[in-house]
Amino acid sequence: MIEYIEVNPLPEICQKCEAAGEGDCGSCDHAGERWILPREEELWLKRKLKIKAIERLQRELSMIDTELAEIMDQKQKEKGGA
Repeated sequence: MIEYIEVNPLPEICQKCEAAGEGDCGSCDHAGERWILPREEELWLKRKLKIKAIERLQRELSMIDTELAEIMDQKQKEKGGA
């Protein structure tokens, strides 16, 4: 589970909400300025996303290699039959 931390000091926009008594950030457009990931969590998340991207690229390369092999096989068959 990802846990966010509250920045200190609060961003100016958040200070205005606090002063007005609107402390609930759940639906605020600026919640991302107030609540951030700890650096360690951010790095773990980046690492996970990079691994997923690498896996996706490896699948794409495998599909390209398969198609290239089929094309090369077809060329070989055409040479042999000609």
